[in-house]
Amino acid sequence: MTTSTHSACTLPYPDRFHAAVNFIVNNTPGSNPIPDELRLVLYALHQQATVGPCTEAKPWGWNVVESAKWESWNQLGNMSSVEAMRLYVKMVEDDQPNWWGLSKAHQQKLSALAENGDADGADGGYFASPALDAAPVGIWSSPYVEGPKRPPPRYEHASAAVGSQLYVFGGNCGGRYLGDMWILHLDSLTWEAVTPKAAQLPEENGNSAAAVASHLLPPSAGHAMAAWKSKLLIVGGHMKAAAAGKQLRIACFDTESESLAMLEPTGSFPTSRGGHSATVVNGSLYVFGGEDTSRRPVSELHVLDLATMAWRPVMATGRAPAARSAHTALAYKNRFLIVFGGGSVANCYNDVVMLDTKTLEWSSPQTSGTPPTPRAGHAAALLSDALYVCGGGNNSAGCADLMALDLGGMAKGTPLAWSAVAKAEPRSAIASEGLSLTAVRSAGALLAFGGYNGKYHNSAQVFRPGVVSPQPAEEAAPVKSASQKGKQPHAAPAKPAVSVGEANGDTGRLEKRQDSGHVTPSRASAKAPIRQSTSEADAAKEELASVRREAAAAREASTAELSLMRRQLASAQTAAADAEAAHAEAERKLKSAAKEIDEQQSQIFRLEVRLAEANKKLEHTADLEKELLHYRKLAKDAEKKGQGGLWGYISGS
Repeated sequence: MTTSTHSACTLPYPDRFHAAVNFIVNNTPGSNPIPDELRLVLYALHQQATVGPCTEAKPWGWNVVESAKWESWNQLGNMSSVEAMRLYVKMVEDDQPNWWGLSKAHQQKLSALAENGDADGADGGYFASPALDAAPVGIWSSPYVEGPKRPPPRYEHASAAVGSQLYVFGGNCGGRYLGDMWILHLDSLTWEAVTPKAAQLPEENGNSAAAVASHLLPPSAGHAMAAWKSKLLIVGGHMKAAAAGKQLRIACFDTESESLAMLEPTGSFPTSRGGHSATVVNGSLYVFGGEDTSRRPVSELHVLDLATMAWRPVMATGRAPAARSAHTALAYKNRFLIVFGGGSVANCYNDVVMLDTKTLEWSSPQTSGTPPTPRAGHAAALLSDALYVCGGGNNSAGCADLMALDLGGMAKGTPLAWSAVAKAEPRSAIASEGLSLTAVRSAGALLAFGGYNGKYHNSAQVFRPGVVSPQPAEEAAPVKSASQKGKQPHAAPAKPAVSVGEANGDTGRLEKRQDSGHVTPSRASAKAPIRQSTSEADAAKEELASVRREAAAAREASTAELSLMRRQLASAQTAAADAEAAHAEAERKLKSAAKEIDEQQSQIFRLEVRLAEANKKLEHTADLEKELLHYRKLAKDAEKKGQGGLWGYISGS
């Protein structure tokens, strides 16, 4: 080691420790080569400071590097985290006396790049972010966010970065669609609410430009958002039926004027959908998969030429991905569209499928290492040549691991290597579905937001992985992504944030591991027995994968049939319920008619009684009339007798 010289670093702990870790991890320009022995010690101190005392089982003896790391960490015993941080910084200062000066010079260079406008707007560009720069390496952390304002909890939202601003729109919370837009300023970590205004549209019926914009961009979830120059393209999503329509909606938000307009491209429009992906690759928008308005997964690929604003017909060759939604699709080298994971009615996937946008050919690249478990609703981001995947679920539990796929093998013609980078707490916001993940290139960090795992989240989580150096290909047989469809791999033991590799069987030399900055193995020539056992294991894995694929296909078919039968049963139950309701209504009407007939019959009877009484009265009246006539006759006769006078009285006439 070089002569011990204390640097001029005046940061307090733990910031000084994190700064020293960043210096080692990022291989800061101007630093001296670090001996392997020192890397081993730094690894142990880093684990002691960030994880705590070693409680893991001792690795197998044939794994030299794993054993050496375990021994170094285990020897620290119950050393406190603070003491481990202090010793880590001291070891760095002893070996690299000017480490702090080199770190500051590197940060000044990044700041100069930001001032000169060296940013492409697609992934955050270069800018200074002290809060993100101070985030620890190798573990998820929740940075302090300034100010009282922050978005409500949500999942199935969309996010994208333009410059130093991360935009978040929409989502779902408690079954309610959200239509708000927020900005997270990545340089200061402060939230700001944004109200889009309608662009070049007249205010109708007294409505403001903001109200018109709200009509153009209704609340939604499961939509996609892609950065295009200084604009954001907000594509589709699940929304209320009245706002959805039949054609796929694409809104364009100008981040400079904060104005909103609807795109009106020509050509054959895709149908409305949600849970799809929308990715800008070489001036075109690629929309893949998702669910239609009936929630059926689709496997369609549509391409919108952003220069001509016309939908192009796509005649892709090769084996396209199966119908799926809640997957991820990212652009690589401004040419390749890389699709990972997602789910259908019966399956979750963990396959990697790639589209060459120049040749329009689908392919399933070979991979090595242990792939992520099948999942949907996860998030993914590209940082350098590494594709990071976190979160999601598989119908049984949330996925708490952070996995990385090294895409550097594409240029070398070697399998793309999977490696486990970190593991979060099972109930943390990372182990959620519907979260978002954004790569902040200037800070070499990943920023996750939102998600749902029984609880809705609105916290920002940061992870600084450094540059990925994946596991050697000899550790696992190459596996084609297509063979992983529906596969549930055996659970691998949780690895620490600073993962480890294999040993060189000839020299045992330790090399720098770029994703932790500490130690990793050199590639070893595998010994004959190991190769033989690996070959047998590969054959067994292939056979098991074949059986699982057949079982998955049978399960998907049976699930689809069961789903159809359930729909038919629901339809029959609805028809039966309607018939029963109609029968009940008929019975009610019949009873009402019978009651009405009874009332009418009663009324008729009463009328008949009154008629009989009237007839009797009429008969009595006739008798009275006869009697009256008799009395009148008697009276008349009497009157005649009275007219005879005295003579008549005498004669008695």
